[in-house]
Amino acid sequence: MNLTNYPVLKLLLPYIMGIFLAYWGKIPSPSYSLIFVIILFNLFIANILYRYLSYLHQWITGIFILMAFFFVGLFQTSQKIDRTIPNFLVEKMAKNEQYVAQILEAPREKLKSIKLIVQIMSDSQGHSVAQKAVIYVKKDSTSQQLSYGDVLLISTKLSPISGPENPYSFDNQTYLGRKGILLTGYVPDYAWQMLYHKSPNVIMYYAQKLQRLFSDIFAQNGLQGDEYAIITAILLGNDETMEPELKAQYASAGVSHILCVSGMHVGIIFMILNFLLKPLGGSKQTRALKAALLLLCIWAYACITGLAPSVQRAASMFTFVTFGNLLNRNANIFHSLFASLFLLLLINPLLIFEIGFEMSYLAVFGIVILQKPIVSVYKPKTKIGNYFWELISVSTAAQLATFPLSIYYFGQFPNYFLLANMSVIMLSFVVVVTGVVILVTSFVSVIAQFVGTILTYEIKLMNFLIQSIDSLPFSVTRNISYSMLQVVLCYACIASLFFYFHHKNKKFKYLTFSLFVIFIMSFGYDKYQSSRREEITAYSIEKMSAIGFNYHGNSILLVDTATTPHFYDFNIKNHERCARIVSTQVNIDTANYESQGFLKIHNWINYQGYTFYLLSGRQTMKPADSRLSVDYLYVRHNPKISMKKIRQCIDFKKVIIDKSNSIFFDKKWTDSCRYYQIPYYSMRENGYFYLKCDKSKK
Repeated sequence: MNLTNYPVLKLLLPYIMGIFLAYWGKIPSPSYSLIFVIILFNLFIANILYRYLSYLHQWITGIFILMAFFFVGLFQTSQKIDRTIPNFLVEKMAKNEQYVAQILEAPREKLKSIKLIVQIMSDSQGHSVAQKAVIYVKKDSTSQQLSYGDVLLISTKLSPISGPENPYSFDNQTYLGRKGILLTGYVPDYAWQMLYHKSPNVIMYYAQKLQRLFSDIFAQNGLQGDEYAIITAILLGNDETMEPELKAQYASAGVSHILCVSGMHVGIIFMILNFLLKPLGGSKQTRALKAALLLLCIWAYACITGLAPSVQRAASMFTFVTFGNLLNRNANIFHSLFASLFLLLLINPLLIFEIGFEMSYLAVFGIVILQKPIVSVYKPKTKIGNYFWELISVSTAAQLATFPLSIYYFGQFPNYFLLANMSVIMLSFVVVVTGVVILVTSFVSVIAQFVGTILTYEIKLMNFLIQSIDSLPFSVTRNISYSMLQVVLCYACIASLFFYFHHKNKKFKYLTFSLFVIFIMSFGYDKYQSSRREEITAYSIEKMSAIGFNYHGNSILLVDTATTPHFYDFNIKNHERCARIVSTQVNIDTANYESQGFLKIHNWINYQGYTFYLLSGRQTMKPADSRLSVDYLYVRHNPKISMKKIRQCIDFKKVIIDKSNSIFFDKKWTDSCRYYQIPYYSMRENGYFYLKCDKSKK
């Protein structure tokens, strides 16, 4: 692939560089006008140079054009990330206020609430607010009827969306911030009322109505439980009803991409439509009509499925392919990829930071670039063998292109990904086609119910295959941790290896070997650094206590008996993976425990010279002749003992208040610490507590 043959790529690269600089450089808002002037200046100079320079010197013109696109990326991204909350709203947020809000997306049902993405339009005094928020409304029969476009009067306390409360945990603040959502609030069942309905976007309104209609059709024709969850996720992009265990099994098998609407599903729909519209391929007018119908249906389907990044990528690529066919031009796949990428980033530059967007494009680039070299390694002698070898080469190419980033984000590698893909890719194709048949024949209930029965068994078979692969020994390698530097080195190794096989140049072989050695050294250094750590981490978990005492990568994790795998996975697991910690979970109420410098005797803990006293709601105290002396008083589960009485029994330097305490008791303890002028750390205010052990204390 010669990069000089792709003009779009020449503009795309500086544009992406501008996005990265704006996102990580945090360009201040007063410089927007200056950036805009610089863009115009570069384009003006480029126009003059284009007119007066000879052909041999037009590269100078190109430099000014590239600079202009660099600043366009800078300008657009700076505007997207510069979102501030108005001062008058900040003053109201601490109080319960009334707001007029419009629902911007289809409501999502949670266990006890309905999650709404809303636009706060105005406050009770009529001041324009124009801020997006995540609102949780108590779930009941009335709130379950809410839909996209409803305008509500709500009474709530708005608050800024908090950042991650535990190390390496999911950063919901950044994730929602990229979507322009800065606020959140909870609305009880009595604190809202429906005002009227007005769809912000008519296309999305009808798309969501169709999604709900299609979901009902599947339910009416025998799909229920896991089978209903799978088909609505695969075909309609709605995975809200899917059990976490089922998602985890698909992820462990390396086929989680099947559970979301992706380029493959859009491609299947495109193939079906292209076949049905084949009679329109005659004259120029009918071909134009066919192209218009194809694009209308593809983008309508994209809207129905929620416009996920992977769907946007596929729909935009098929758009360029369709236009190329209409103009009788051979659509170069790289042209389509670069053009669709540029178009989507022009609309929303922050898409480049979405995991789904990154993985989708990497997979397609991997298939396009690496599949042919892989398939050329072996030539099967039969058609069946050739089919399976093609499938293996495609899966391997996509996996090679995505595994470094996938490991960076998720920390696991599916060892049987080839077996899983070969088992279910074709079956998932059949599932999608069968699902479309149900929708098409839904007006004939007998046929639709018969096809629904077939679809149920198809999905049962697919789930059985995935569960069987997931249950195999060593089905997945877990707890892998890469730094971003190591991800870059991985991709550099893959690229160098590709160029070696493509050009047969020994320089690339030596470069690949050198990069691999640097990767191993970097990985080994990180592991060595992790093995030297001695630290204490108290995790911030609502209504629960969890404290990790890490000694050279082996940790004693004190946890409540009520701690569930879900809370561990969400709050602790990623930290232990990234810090290369292997923990042994111990009940925090265990009377005595000793291991590797850690000693627990009832409520007293000594770790590497640091002493703690665990004070919980079940404890009572009586003053003794000599007070117990510790470094930290760790307060958990709403102790009712007064600070005055505790000070008569224990001498401590600092108080740690975790989130197992209610808001009331948290305030009570922080107020007491302020009154007695005792240093304290509230996890409800500040997130997790971290202490790096000083070896001089041993």
